[in-house]
Amino acid sequence: MKNESQKFFENTFTKLGFYYVFWYHPENFADGSLEPREAPFQPNLNEWNNDKVNLCWVGHSTYLINFYGTIILTDPVFSHRIGLYALITNLGRKELLLQQFKPEFLSCPDLILLSHAHFDHMDYPTLKYFSEKYPDKISVVTAFKTKDIFEDLNFKEIIELDWDEELKILDLKVKAIKVKHFGWRYPWEIDRNRDLKTGRSFNAYLIEKKGKKIFFGGDTAYTDYYKKFKNEKIDIAIMPIGAYKPWIHSHCNPEQALIMADDMNAKYFLPMHTRTFPHGREPWDEPIQWLKEAAPKI
Repeated sequence: MKNESQKFFENTFTKLGFYYVFWYHPENFADGSLEPREAPFQPNLNEWNNDKVNLCWVGHSTYLINFYGTIILTDPVFSHRIGLYALITNLGRKELLLQQFKPEFLSCPDLILLSHAHFDHMDYPTLKYFSEKYPDKISVVTAFKTKDIFEDLNFKEIIELDWDEELKILDLKVKAIKVKHFGWRYPWEIDRNRDLKTGRSFNAYLIEKKGKKIFFGGDTAYTDYYKKFKNEKIDIAIMPIGAYKPWIHSHCNPEQALIMADDMNAKYFLPMHTRTFPHGREPWDEPIQWLKEAAPKI
């Protein structure tokens, strides 16, 4: 079975040139010339308790979650660059914040959740690493029409979950939720916005265990869709807050993220999708500062 780089190189280099220049040129992004910064805090995972819910933001949209003893990784990206996987490394944007720990420090995750096929959420080298270190041991839940990107890797199972579908897995209940975003991995691909039945999809997830619920937002622009979950008794909402300049049509700003979490009546809010890669044109500190200023008003 062909891996992602083999599949890609069967396409034209003209498309590659356009995609690389438009998306990845450092001048197109805020603070694109910054050198990577050290993470300000590193958790001691040995202190985590399987009788509780433990969460840690690793970077970008990657959260490590110990959900009453079930280990979950969301959109894991441990590469130092995001972009096309070219045999041994990625071609693309370099991280601006070093991850809090390297993947070799982690025990085997039980479940990997993948929201959609964008390079900064579905990182082939990271998935390859975990599948080779823990062959046939990790379950993966991903969005509709996206498993072809990494189905050559040796996971225990790969399950595509479409909007409003749910399954029981590893003592968890996982439900796929619609978001306001887009899903192609390369510009010439079809996503749900172009063809609802055959295009690549894009999910958020609602995860439940022992009566506790975590909402993982993936990527989304502002939408009032989440008001329908106001009676779901969601405990934690993990929401994206970055890359809204200039892509407000596909990425919410921090205040909008708070509003959507409030629409769900979530008890706690955790941010993501910021301070890791030069993804948007907003200044480095703006999303967190905006979040702090907006929170008391909502």
